[in-house]
Amino acid sequence: MTERPHVVWLAGVGWDDVPGTDRRLVEALAGHGPVTWVDAPRRGGWRGWWSRSAPAVTEPAPGIRRLRVPALPGFSRFPVRAITALVQSLTVRRNDAGTPSVVVVANPVTRFPRGVGGTRVLFITDDWIAGAGLMGYSSRWLTGMLRDNLRSADAVAAVTPALLETMVALTPGVDGLSEVIPNGAPVVPRCEGVAREAVAGVVGQLNERLDLGVLEAVEAAGVPLRLIGPRTEHDPEFARRLDALIARPGVEWVGAVPAADLPARLAALGVGLTPYADSEFNRASFPLKTLEYLAAGLPVVSTDLPASRWLGTEQMTIAADAAEFVAATQERLRAVRDGLDTRADAEARIAFAASHGWDRRAAQIIALAQASA
Repeated sequence: MTERPHVVWLAGVGWDDVPGTDRRLVEALAGHGPVTWVDAPRRGGWRGWWSRSAPAVTEPAPGIRRLRVPALPGFSRFPVRAITALVQSLTVRRNDAGTPSVVVVANPVTRFPRGVGGTRVLFITDDWIAGAGLMGYSSRWLTGMLRDNLRSADAVAAVTPALLETMVALTPGVDGLSEVIPNGAPVVPRCEGVAREAVAGVVGQLNERLDLGVLEAVEAAGVPLRLIGPRTEHDPEFARRLDALIARPGVEWVGAVPAADLPARLAALGVGLTPYADSEFNRASFPLKTLEYLAAGLPVVSTDLPASRWLGTEQMTIAADAAEFVAATQERLRAVRDGLDTRADAEARIAFAASHGWDRRAAQIIALAQASA
């Protein structure tokens, strides 16, 4: 693969969904060569797909072509899922010019497309089996899908060591390259003139992955709390508790904000919080928000996650329980109020995040594919 690689990326989300691992990596990969982004199958869109019209194929960013994949109702259920897989393969073959160098599947319910060449890389972003119920899939069927893709892949990557070990163990004896490729850090624009506040912030989707008990304890200790992001919860009891938390006088919920406004929102915080619940799904995850806080120059307080320990930076405090989390948050905010959290500290965090930038992660994907070709 001496020429600029052409990557086909079968995403687990749509391009217009909340930007996460898939989109950040694809944007970085576009700096190395052309990328075709394939949306996760969605209901509707048959007319645009059949006629090859503009709504089915767009160019959302330089170097990136986006393909929408139509799907029938119940597209993940037998026997409709066989039709979904066929349509997805045809979508790529009909609309993607040339033979790709690399085909990446980053979707738990998508197979490698038939009749499409290139080195096959399975990229695992979360513990999909543990999260099958949350996604509305049968864990047995999803496990079977993963086994098929693991056998078909030339290489496997996952965002954490534990996740890679768990997934590769599904197919003992399969001889292929595997590598841990964690989530990366964005480049957060500087916002000069924005005053930092002694406020603890949570940025990102508000859902069952968060430990509400920790956030309730933070607010009860008198720490001003700002929640920035959309609510995406499903559990009624969680929704009730989140309602109650947002209603507390020390809590401000600003909802989803435009991407262009986020740097200023981050710059105004005193500390960024990663309050993930202790669950099998979360233990295998690599929270994007942690590196985003650091890239904005913020100190971080996190619950005890393997990914947080893997980062191993003094710019983040890892708390074993709610009491430690509250104490660490108060200490970080006290440093902000007393002027002890300096510009040099912020620059050190930004430099640390830059060492984990998305460009480096994209280069790892390409290197893994080249070694597996």
